[in-house]
Amino acid sequence: MASARFRLLERRLHKLRQRFLPAVFSPTGDYADEELDHARGYRLLAHAEIEAFIEDRCREIANATIKTFRVDRRPRTVLLNILSFHPQDPFGRERLKTIYGSKKSYCEEALTQANTSYNRVLAKNQGIREENVLKMLLPLGLEPTMIDATWLNTLDTFGVNRGNTAHTSIGTQQQIDPQDEMKTVEALLQGLQKLDELMKKLK
Repeated sequence: MASARFRLLERRLHKLRQRFLPAVFSPTGDYADEELDHARGYRLLAHAEIEAFIEDRCREIANATIKTFRVDRRPRTVLLNILSFHPQDPFGRERLKTIYGSKKSYCEEALTQANTSYNRVLAKNQGIREENVLKMLLPLGLEPTMIDATWLNTLDTFGVNRGNTAHTSIGTQQQIDPQDEMKTVEALLQGLQKLDELMKKLK
């Protein structure tokens, strides 16, 4: 069963399709300027929703895992991976004295700092390019083989196209096709559903 956050994404993308794309697509690919502008708006908003979904799910899993650890003190794959991707400073004499002097559990402190660092990565994320996505997913313990390469490449291309739409003049942009945009978003959504299922299994 999909997560509540995925179902929210699904509903939102469906609404965007209804509001911004033609009810019937042109068989010849001919569209009015207004329809093409709406398709560009669809691209920008769909990108924003997908980006927010990935960030939210990653944050939800990381924070929930830390919270559970503080209750039962059991090590988990997510915790180990977050720690490995956000290493602490070397243990010099002064640092060891500080740790000893604080009389606090260093493991607890290290996990808190690593999780804070990971949440900072999520907060500062800007996009869904391959690098952006891997920075968010790999620290949770998702193995590279779990992330479909074709889907990741489609996501990266969608991120490039969104950037071109948002940051270049209409005169220099490649012609947009509303139907192709819908198909791309549908393919990305299918991949996100599989990713959502994988993330639910993370421990």
